[in-house]
Amino acid sequence: MQTIPALFRRFYDAPVYVAIVPSLAVIIDYTLTFFLAADTGMILQWEASPLVRIALAHNIMAIYLFAIVLFYYGAAYAVLRILQPTCYYPYGVALVLLVSVIHVLGGLSWQFRNVWYSDSVLILSFSSVIIAFCLFGYSLIRQKHSST
Repeated sequence: MQTIPALFRRFYDAPVYVAIVPSLAVIIDYTLTFFLAADTGMILQWEASPLVRIALAHNIMAIYLFAIVLFYYGAAYAVLRILQPTCYYPYGVALVLLVSVIHVLGGLSWQFRNVWYSDSVLILSFSSVIIAFCLFGYSLIRQKHSST
């Protein structure tokens, strides 16, 4: 029987498994949104994502959710697959997990309905983008210096 660390390592080393996490987080986010919001009018008024508001207003939320889940899986899998043979793979996993946590926290914002909480989630979201750009820039600089 495998131990927990061995199972974790097996999960961690396989981009196909890690990429499932953000897809599940998006499903949890929107499930919480529709469960915790008082009605769709409230979502149309207060949802941070303009794409969700457009999908909801045009009654294509199911199609949008399916597309966004596929996008998150595909993007996470592609990035992790590219990073897997490099020393940057742990950072990729960390960013994928951070984005996943941010989505779940975003869904929970409907429970708290607090400006401070919502702004904190938004700041975390922007921070993850900044971290991704910084790591990408660092990797380019490092690659340039190692090739010269």
